[in-house]
Amino acid sequence: MESIGISVRTLEEANQKLGLLLEILRPAQASFSITAEHMAAVLAEVLRVGEWLRADLASKAEGRLAEELERYRLNLDQLRLLLPSVHAQLLTERSRLQAERAHLEAAAAWAKSASRNSG
Repeated sequence: MESIGISVRTLEEANQKLGLLLEILRPAQASFSITAEHMAAVLAEVLRVGEWLRADLASKAEGRLAEELERYRLNLDQLRLLLPSVHAQLLTERSRLQAERAHLEAAAAWAKSASRNSG
């Protein structure tokens, strides 16, 4: 199976990365600390394992490989359930950043106006 690009170790690594992401995304987290790098790494793992699964090689998995595939499936199910809350958090953060930018632009315009009037 290694020649196809998947192995128990590959799935263990994918499960480890997904597990770390799930910890970061856990709703009980006080702050939102996911980065673009986190998402890129997870997407790469999902795509890599996904290619293997689309080739229908999972049906031949046995032993540890079958166990890791089941763990992978459970991780993806958890991720799927968390994605709507991640989306909502991202939209909230975008709104906060836009409001902050508008505030900074207004403050900069006021400061520029005040310096012209005093000079």
